[in-house]
Amino acid sequence: MDASEISRLQEYLRNKFSVPTLSIRGRANKDDSAEVYLGEEFIGVIFRDDEEGDEPTLSEAPAGIVGNFVAKRPVLSISVFSIGLTALAVVGLRQAGGVGAIIASSFMINALVAVALPVAIAAMEPRSKVGRIMFLMLMIVATGLLVAASVGDIKFLSAAPAPPLWLTLTTAGFALYLCALTPMMSGIVRLGVLAPLAAILGVGGAAGHFAVEAMLASPEGAGAVAIALATGASIGAGVSADFSKFFAKGFSRRRAAAAAGHAAVAPIMFTVLAVASLFAVQSINANFGVIEWRIIWPGLTAVMASSIGAMIAVAGALSIEEISEMVAVDENRRRQWFSASWRPFRRLLPVTTSLAVAAIAGVVAVIAVFEAGFAAPVSLIAFFVLIAFAAGISFVSFRTSIMIAGLLGFSALLAGYGYQALGLSLPPLLERLIALTIGAVALGHLTVSWRDAGDQWRNARDVVENALSDGLRRYLFLVGAGAVSLFVSSQTFSWPGGRRGRRVLSGDGLP
Repeated sequence: MDASEISRLQEYLRNKFSVPTLSIRGRANKDDSAEVYLGEEFIGVIFRDDEEGDEPTLSEAPAGIVGNFVAKRPVLSISVFSIGLTALAVVGLRQAGGVGAIIASSFMINALVAVALPVAIAAMEPRSKVGRIMFLMLMIVATGLLVAASVGDIKFLSAAPAPPLWLTLTTAGFALYLCALTPMMSGIVRLGVLAPLAAILGVGGAAGHFAVEAMLASPEGAGAVAIALATGASIGAGVSADFSKFFAKGFSRRRAAAAAGHAAVAPIMFTVLAVASLFAVQSINANFGVIEWRIIWPGLTAVMASSIGAMIAVAGALSIEEISEMVAVDENRRRQWFSASWRPFRRLLPVTTSLAVAAIAGVVAVIAVFEAGFAAPVSLIAFFVLIAFAAGISFVSFRTSIMIAGLLGFSALLAGYGYQALGLSLPPLLERLIALTIGAVALGHLTVSWRDAGDQWRNARDVVENALSDGLRRYLFLVGAGAVSLFVSSQTFSWPGGRRGRRVLSGDGLP
């Protein structure tokens, strides 16, 4: 048994018996067996069985109809979905005319550079510490040259136009963000490179639908494509994270891809329902109680196209790609790193201290209400209720829905208090709802990990540790991708801050 097999077996047995102190150690001059320890106490020897036809049966993670179809028919799934999205984009953009095509193409190119390129760069980061340092130094030098070219200090590739300064800084910032989180993000970015590409293709298809409805350059359209890009990329990242987890437990490549695809169904459903809640509340507020389906359907199309496309692309590619055992080794190293990093916090925050922190947070919330005044409109309250309902349906968990709605409401309350304390006016309702929707989806990724960890672990501290180990990387990825997507959208479309889109619509220039 080599090191990777021992690592995968140890992870599987720890999860199977809910014993984090169980360890598997190799035997000197023996390659057909390993020793089993509970802490430092030796409890037995486990032997490897190489008889043909034997394959480990892992029933903890069902593959489901969707996961099985994508894993068993990856080429067919990817081809059909890609052709459908491309056809939708072409038909819609042809009907929208030149202006619509220019705006949509500009957004897709900017998204390709600002979102997909940083993920690809982070995927190439070396594993060694020295290699990482040299890689980061090279990135900083390249960013400096591009910034100098953007401001006109040096000529960029002689005749080639330099990229805009905002695009250079956004791309470099997101790449450095992912590289800085390498201990948590390595599996996501290395296996999920296709996720942002599939999400961009999905956004292109949805742009066709917005063009048909004459809403491509509207604030609702700009917000929808930003949400679709961020959530689609995060769904693909979640598939790659789940694949690493299942593969490290001993699943075969195809089985792990099928289980990861199935695990993405619930987050996709929640994302779609969250976006439906956003545009339902926005349309009712803007049309005096009347739902405008012309806004809702394109928004749902954008999110479904990007999320489902990312899931199919990543799960399908992983089912046919030759996966190295280093994936399992990296995943187990990541979990060990997180466990070691979390240990000091675990000691500092016993149960009594955690309850005290929760009580203090409640007091802060009450103070914020009295200081800022409970000025939340009925629209926001309705949105929180719909989010709780969507989470309950998607994740089939009452406590998960309450946690998502509670954390989202608490964060919105503190944000409002922060705006008042700084003397700033709150953004328009639509912008707040867009930000809250991305926050709700990010919290969904985090809390569903907490729900799943509660099914495997009994001790509350182990539940929290394993939930954060799995969910925090998904949460942080979506936070970063969401911020970049919103900024790219604001620079491309016609909404507050989106000067380029307005210039195109007015005929003053091109983005």
